[in-house]
Amino acid sequence: MHDDHPRATIVTVTPAPSIDWTVRVDHFELGAVNRTTGSTREASGKGVNVAWALHRAGLAATAIVPAGGSTAEFFAEEFAAGALRHELIPIARPVRTNLTLISPGATTKVNEPGTPLDADEWDALAAATWAAASTADIVALCGSLPDGADADTYNRLLSTTRARSPRARLVLDTSGAPLAEAVSAGPDLIKPNADELADLTGRPLTTLGDVADAAHRARELGAGAVLASLGGDGSMLVTADGTWIATATDIPVVNTVGAGDALLAGFLAGGDFGPESLRTAALWASSAVASATTLFPVRTEFADRIQVRELDTPDTTLSEPAAGLIH
Repeated sequence: MHDDHPRATIVTVTPAPSIDWTVRVDHFELGAVNRTTGSTREASGKGVNVAWALHRAGLAATAIVPAGGSTAEFFAEEFAAGALRHELIPIARPVRTNLTLISPGATTKVNEPGTPLDADEWDALAAATWAAASTADIVALCGSLPDGADADTYNRLLSTTRARSPRARLVLDTSGAPLAEAVSAGPDLIKPNADELADLTGRPLTTLGDVADAAHRARELGAGAVLASLGGDGSMLVTADGTWIATATDIPVVNTVGAGDALLAGFLAGGDFGPESLRTAALWASSAVASATTLFPVRTEFADRIQVRELDTPDTTLSEPAAGLIH
């Protein structure tokens, strides 16, 4: 992060957090007995991961999450042990557990649906968001919605938060119908991957130019800026001021889980919501994929391996094209 940018106060809101259980095996055979070589359990979810990354880098970050029962105790203990500022919204049910199986050459995820919230629990989560937004520089709404939530939930939360705290920058990292419903509320930034951007705009993405065009379409729909994660093709930022692409070379890939969360955290840490933020985002995402867990250290030695440039090769074909769904 550059010293000429003031350190922002950042709040993340994760309506559907999870306990991430990561299991490692030397080999895996379906239908057989497999023995682990190690496992970890972490308080997680998109916004939680973003807050952890920011906090470990020395930024003022607060995580707001709903949690109930023994899982609330687990989250509280994890946050306290890491000295992460947080607000737990009491709910009746335990937080879900998501399983990540890491085997040679493959990472397999099995995710439970997000724990449902009742009307009073949603009201408490919204109130906590509004209170935090009144003093925050950035509020990031992250992840899928809990099971049973209306698709326009993020739209309503963004709109009411904007009305109450017009100074705060509002960021949205979600997908599918919740993203399609919420983009018209005018988030300052959205962070789709290629498939999510294709889905939002209803068009296939086969080149970098297609990604840029789709991002401009997302801005027409209401997004202030678009940070698109493109996997091995890097990441792209499209704002009112221009279009930039970030790529990294010679990065050892150990674990890709959480790379998108690291990308967003790095962008928020970058400070300018422009190409310098994109550079920091690419550095943090590269650091994440080189780490065995989502609790990654920023690898400053990777900085020279990051290139950020204005998009000058729109005809470059994506290594993993994305097909859009027609809305």
